[in-house]
Amino acid sequence: MSAAEPVPRAALDSLTLRSVAAIAVAAAAERLGLTLPAGAAQDLAGALVDLIVTLGLIGVAIGRSRARGPIV
Repeated sequence: MSAAEPVPRAALDSLTLRSVAAIAVAAAAERLGLTLPAGAAQDLAGALVDLIVTLGLIGVAIGRSRARGPIV
């Protein structure tokens, strides 16, 4: 009998990260007095996480390209 080995997953696929984002979206919507349909908080949280990661990657790409260019 062998123990099941954990499957390596990216941090972005973490259910904890997405759950925290979904809770934050739901709390913000409740504070603003908005009623979200079922599953909307999870969808918005996933989109928000994807947006933040994309903007971070764009920032890294810009930073690397500036660092390789001439210092003016």
